[in-house]
Amino acid sequence: MHKIVLGLLCYVVATLSYADNCDKARNTYDDIYCTNKIYASADADLNKNYQQLRKHLNETQQKILKKSQLAWIRHRDASCTDSQQNSVDVECRLSTTQERNHWLLERLRECQTVGCKTTRLSE
Repeated sequence: MHKIVLGLLCYVVATLSYADNCDKARNTYDDIYCTNKIYASADADLNKNYQQLRKHLNETQQKILKKSQLAWIRHRDASCTDSQQNSVDVECRLSTTQERNHWLLERLRECQTVGCKTTRLSE
């Protein structure tokens, strides 16, 4: 009995560790798993970059950025969800999140070099 449990445990650990090797995804499940991991990291970066940018803004600019971010979230959700609201396209969310991260980093770079441009925060 112990050998069977140990064998199953080893199989599960081996399967999970193989799924973590995103360079050699074996199947669609592994691809989805890896894309989800990358998306989670991009989403964490998005939150970090958003908060970092906010620190450079005055109260009015923060409100403009928040409104822009909420509009972007609505657009991302509408674009990356099927019409029945049953499934989410993780690849779509990943690419739009990466684009938004780039946008936030550009605004942050502007703030640090030439000052925060209010007109650029609502794009």
